[in-house]
Amino acid sequence: MFRHDDQEITRESTSALDRALSDRRYLGDPNRLEEMASRWPEGSPALRQAQGIPGSSRDEGLRYKNECAALRALHAGLGAVRELAPLAESAPASQQLTRLLAFWDGHLRPLDDADPLSAREQRGRAAIRQTLSAMASVHAAHDDPDWTIDDLALAVRRAVEDQTFEPESAAAGVHLLDDRAARYGDFDDVAIVGVVETDWPERPRRNIFYPPALLKSLGWPSEKDRRVAADAHFLDLLAGACRRTLISTFTLDEDALVSRSTQLDEIARARLSAVARPAIAGARVFLDEALSLEPPALSALDADARIWADLRLSRSPAEQPQFHGSLPKATAELTEAAEPNVSQRALRALRLPLSVSALETYLDCPFKFFAQHLLKLDEEPDDEEVMDPRHQGQFVHDVFEQFFTAWQTAGHRAMTSENLDVARALFTDVVDRALDALPEAEAGLERTRLLGSPAAAGLGEAVFRMEAERPVAVVERLLEHRLEGEFTIATAGGPRTIALRGKADRLDLLEDGTCRLIDYKLGWPPDKGRALQLPIYSVCAEQRLATYRGREWTIGEAMYLAFKGPRRVVPLFSKTDQRAKVLTDAQQRLADTIDAIARGEFPPTPDDVWRCETCTFASVCRKDYVGDV
Repeated sequence: MFRHDDQEITRESTSALDRALSDRRYLGDPNRLEEMASRWPEGSPALRQAQGIPGSSRDEGLRYKNECAALRALHAGLGAVRELAPLAESAPASQQLTRLLAFWDGHLRPLDDADPLSAREQRGRAAIRQTLSAMASVHAAHDDPDWTIDDLALAVRRAVEDQTFEPESAAAGVHLLDDRAARYGDFDDVAIVGVVETDWPERPRRNIFYPPALLKSLGWPSEKDRRVAADAHFLDLLAGACRRTLISTFTLDEDALVSRSTQLDEIARARLSAVARPAIAGARVFLDEALSLEPPALSALDADARIWADLRLSRSPAEQPQFHGSLPKATAELTEAAEPNVSQRALRALRLPLSVSALETYLDCPFKFFAQHLLKLDEEPDDEEVMDPRHQGQFVHDVFEQFFTAWQTAGHRAMTSENLDVARALFTDVVDRALDALPEAEAGLERTRLLGSPAAAGLGEAVFRMEAERPVAVVERLLEHRLEGEFTIATAGGPRTIALRGKADRLDLLEDGTCRLIDYKLGWPPDKGRALQLPIYSVCAEQRLATYRGREWTIGEAMYLAFKGPRRVVPLFSKTDQRAKVLTDAQQRLADTIDAIARGEFPPTPDDVWRCETCTFASVCRKDYVGDV
């Protein structure tokens, strides 16, 4: 048990700390853990609220609560690290064992005497303590070599595994024994189970070094002698009970047929009265039989288990729609609303203006959208030495935002072949400053990704060449431009007003009154036939910039800058006459997606089943239905 500031560290605190350490890519350095603890409060939501710093909001309340819980667990963990730190240094074995024993005794949770398992727990603790204490005493008295923490771990593990733990036994009740131990007991009834040819008698191990004739001449028992001894042992088991002996066999072992043991023919030699017991139809011997055979017999369960079993039996049939990705109750609530606009009812029910990226997640997999954006489940973090793809994308976006901000602040506008060297120098300076915050090994990888190497050009070069090849000059760049509010979306049923939010990576305003919308993709560009972000951002940007700078702006070009794949620049539409169809199809796709959300349809139907291999919500997904609904 661990505590901090007189508060016990709970499972929730430990989980919050695990996620926080994963986000900071901590992999086990005690010094870095100390540094993180000293800098942890900086920039927390609580301090921003207390100091009146912009950015504080009620939405950060949950995050602040998790940060506080993680911080308590961090300080408790640091206390444990400091206690165990001496074990990392080489020291006499008895001293290392004494330190470990002191840590063990200092953090044991008190046991509740009312707990039926407390006696068992106490015996287990006592056995481990006795083992550690005996090891320390033996090494102090006889041989006390210097041990590292690796030596200590190996020795303790071996000592614990070598211990035998004597179970508590009682004179009455059922005892489960093997055939060798049973001969020493005194029992009223004996039940010999599983008397099949493969186990009765036990097959001898053949000697591969000496032939049978040589072993016989040396007095080694022959195969016949072994069989006679085994039969005699079986007869002793038959006669070992004071009252009665029960024998059972079987013919099916999982999927394999087995034969009854020939030792069953020796039963007559025991001179016992044999009584055949007829099979009882519908007999239930084991608990799984009581629950699996129809109708389930709950009388075999204890009171708590019976309550749970009654609940399980009263649940709805598995064939109902809600078990296949539908929420009929949510659908009923939405259809009862008087608002004729289905999309508005959906958004109100979800308490959101939905982000366009979230709607694109629905197209990837409806259930993933449900788990992430409605259930608000956190994705399971991975402990990696380098940034995961999401953090890599955020880092690259931040670098380009800083570069273009510095570029415009310096008075530069269009990027041409004449000022490419200036852009490269400025970009290198921005990248170097951003890499200072990363570990050395990771900084090297990101530097190669952004600035390139003799073997391949970096991401910055791809961005610069794209712009330098365009003839129309840039008037202004809108970086990480927010698009939030109500927008008019054209659909087959007429225009709809839908509240959306999103952030365009980069929006270039050109001299001819057109806009160039750019979406950075660290991976492959999405399928343009199902993508939402780029075409919907194009529609929203035109509406938001209708009177910007006193003129009307139209989307002349929209593209993905993809850093994987055969092409770096992937246009949303190749020709001007394709523009209207691409944007119209995307708007209809957006409306259809929101309507599906309003109907409560969240089946586990990914657009590509391969997504299930890397999905972080696999533990809560009914994956057996994938491809079946």
